[in-house]
Amino acid sequence: MKSGNRATIKKEVVQKCVALMLAPVARFCVRNGFKIKEFTELLKKALIDAAVSELKASREQISVSKIHVMSGVPRVEVKRIYVKGERKSSEVNLLSRVLARWQQDKRFLTKSGKPRVLTLEGMSSEFVKLVTSVSISLNPYTVLFELERMGLVEKTTHGVKLKGRSYVTSDHGEGFQFLAEDVADLIETVQENLDGKNATPNHHIKTEFNNIPAEYLQRIREWFDKEGASFHQRARNFLSKLDRDSNTKVKTKNNKTIRAAIGSFSRTEEVDS
Repeated sequence: MKSGNRATIKKEVVQKCVALMLAPVARFCVRNGFKIKEFTELLKKALIDAAVSELKASREQISVSKIHVMSGVPRVEVKRIYVKGERKSSEVNLLSRVLARWQQDKRFLTKSGKPRVLTLEGMSSEFVKLVTSVSISLNPYTVLFELERMGLVEKTTHGVKLKGRSYVTSDHGEGFQFLAEDVADLIETVQENLDGKNATPNHHIKTEFNNIPAEYLQRIREWFDKEGASFHQRARNFLSKLDRDSNTKVKTKNNKTIRAAIGSFSRTEEVDS
């Protein structure tokens, strides 16, 4: 059975999958005092947004009735949340994009391919050009302040120098925004693989060992961090050569573009002996 180009999974399988995915969400809610009433309100909005997204993808006319049928959210609630409410689109992390551009764009690299110290004074400075190449709506000096606050850059007599190669946030809201985007990508990755949608499947691999002596914990964490950063640097080097923002020589026949993302994470914890 098909829904558009997507295979429809049996209801009992969906129910089991949702239960598994909700377990960590429920733990997060309980730990942070987030009650069922607030959760239900967010769930309604998420279902409405998902229905609207599917209708747009299939170029169907959007209506309260269609959203109600697809999501199960009562019509009166659809009207309250979708028709009358304010809907905010998710924001990509702009700071990480600025850092990635600094490490990939030839305009901001040395001859050996390392991030250059960028001039800082004036609106025609190299740092301003870097930030505005990512988004003209960004204030370069607000970005500079945040990068300094995070310890990722430092000012020198010659300009601003990149210290950190990756952006790791300690802000809870921003951190869980990353999580939400990663979860969304992972779910779509698995769904497409199960559907057999692509001739070459999406990358989805996990490596795990569960009987390692605890004294190796720090060594493993350091290896994960070093090798993970190295892998993503290679991925950025490869993708930047194909991205029109990073490489102005890249041309496209029909002006269509794609988004390409590959993620990774590490987790170490004690297990019952």
